[in-house]
Amino acid sequence: MSPAFFSRLAIATAVCLFSTSLFTPRPASAITSNGNDTHYYYYNADDDFDAYNTVSAEIVRLQGIYGVTVNTSPYGGTQVASGFTNNSYPHQIWPSSLLYAHF
Repeated sequence: MSPAFFSRLAIATAVCLFSTSLFTPRPASAITSNGNDTHYYYYNADDDFDAYNTVSAEIVRLQGIYGVTVNTSPYGGTQVASGFTNNSYPHQIWPSSLLYAHF
């Protein structure tokens, strides 16, 4: 067999291995961030620092404080918290997370 055959075989094997490895599931321990565990620096409506939490943890905390539904939907709600990715003040970026209470 010619050397060209073996080089083509090696390339075909590498392509096959690479393309099948793209579709294999990763174990949960290999996933580092999925959006649900992102922490934000939350400021209240008066722009005072309030907490460092994930979105879901902050929603639960604010629902306990206000006693009403708190979520990320602005429709019919009053903004009660703004979440920033950094803790600089005055804020140099737009908030990444806005939370609304529905009174």
